[in-house]
Amino acid sequence: MSKKIVDAQGQVCPKPLILTKKALQDLDENEHMTVLIDNATSKENVERFLHDNDIGVKITQEGSVYSLLVTKTISELAKPDEQAYCPVPASGSGSVICFKSNRMGLGDDDLGDILIKAFVNTIKEINPLPKQIICYTSGIFLALADSPVLKSLQELEHEGVSIIVCGTCADYYGRKANVKVGIISNMYDIMETLSTAAKVIYP
Repeated sequence: MSKKIVDAQGQVCPKPLILTKKALQDLDENEHMTVLIDNATSKENVERFLHDNDIGVKITQEGSVYSLLVTKTISELAKPDEQAYCPVPASGSGSVICFKSNRMGLGDDDLGDILIKAFVNTIKEINPLPKQIICYTSGIFLALADSPVLKSLQELEHEGVSIIVCGTCADYYGRKANVKVGIISNMYDIMETLSTAAKVIYP
């Protein structure tokens, strides 16, 4: 029976792997834990890390959430370097898309709604994908439960794109409970993301 639960939902690599590794170090041999991940790429990286270390894992899926039942069968990790499985992007690498509004452009609102929907739905077609997406001011409405682009953003997150939603903005609009994709974060994380990006795109 699993005793410990590691909830890595809403996190992207390398965070789920770091959390899994840390929890493993606190387990005794033959103890169990459950790791919850809702990102397919992160799940595959954690699974490979466990297999390479001869650690038993059984995986089930319910909706978009993967449940990894992990049994610690060794005393020490043979391959402890998580960066070998989830390389951390170097500073200044990768593009960031920054949504300042839930509409595109400054013209007619109906046209802006059409354009922003087309823009978000097209992101998955570019190669490489952006490293991160930021939503602030009215851009946070794109991440809400009733957003017409919620499914597209969730698919991008599952492909490894980190999505940051401004917590101050969500509080201001009283919509924090309705955010259904990404991580609710703060201005420090937003500033750090923008300052280390190779390129920032403002639709």
